[in-house]
Amino acid sequence: MRGRWSQILGFYVLTFVLLAVVPLLHGLFGSGPMDFDAAAARASEKTGLPWTSNLVVVLRLSLAEPMLWLLVLGAAVPSLAALVMCAVERPSRLGELFGRFRLGVSWRRALGSYGLLMVLMVVGLITVYALRSFLPGPEYSQPAGLFGSGLVMALLAAAFLDQGAVLEELGWRGYAQPRLQAGLLDPLKTALLIGVGWGLWHVPRDVFAGVIERLGVGQYLFLYLPSFVLGTVTISIVAAYFVNRCGGSVWPAIMVHGLGNDAVGLSGSAPMEVALTPYHQITKAAPFAVIAIGLVIFAGRRLGLEGEPS
Repeated sequence: MRGRWSQILGFYVLTFVLLAVVPLLHGLFGSGPMDFDAAAARASEKTGLPWTSNLVVVLRLSLAEPMLWLLVLGAAVPSLAALVMCAVERPSRLGELFGRFRLGVSWRRALGSYGLLMVLMVVGLITVYALRSFLPGPEYSQPAGLFGSGLVMALLAAAFLDQGAVLEELGWRGYAQPRLQAGLLDPLKTALLIGVGWGLWHVPRDVFAGVIERLGVGQYLFLYLPSFVLGTVTISIVAAYFVNRCGGSVWPAIMVHGLGNDAVGLSGSAPMEVALTPYHQITKAAPFAVIAIGLVIFAGRRLGLEGEPS
């Protein structure tokens, strides 16, 4: 058991070590400030492609603006850490890790689970927008024609092609979750621990993006960061339930993560200075907290895990 805790600790420490490689590479090979927003704007101007979290678009923009490859590398860090840990533990575990991309259960059960997942996430995002429309605060807007004929394709793209979801989840839910559930913690505690660790993993990003400087240390530590971590914890519970329900497949986690990032705009869009505020984070987290609590009440602490974990 101590060895398995060492693996989890090693994985988490490695996610920070690899994340530190991003500014190091920029310092060695880049020029000017490490400003990804400016790089994305330049790439959009060169290619005519609007900046989006769609991985295919991000890769195309990266060809036009090499600095964006560092953004891709940063997002891939949890999965890279998982690959390194599996190779160190036993090379055959690389096959087990990539096996998390399997369907996991029958097509019938998978389709039912994915359908329920989509409904819950869409309802959650629409509730976020309704909450923001009701409460006093900054204005949020949904894209024109959002509920038109292209909505289904937009939701599918958000679910399966979101950059952060595709590149991160092999680490969080593909590597860490099954190991923690394998005799270390029950699934609910596992989801809580991964959610907190996942949220805190974003702190270096906030440092380099100037979020702490803009908000101030006090507001960041006592308002913004707790609200953001509440969001990652609630999404972690939802993702853990559907991963367990689908036999350990990582696809439900990719879907929950991608839809939660809401490239579609169901929860409303606002300028970046609004998005990086405690108000934005808490209004996004609250409805999904209700969904997460509902899943815990329905499924119990095992969060859909059946039999012995693989």
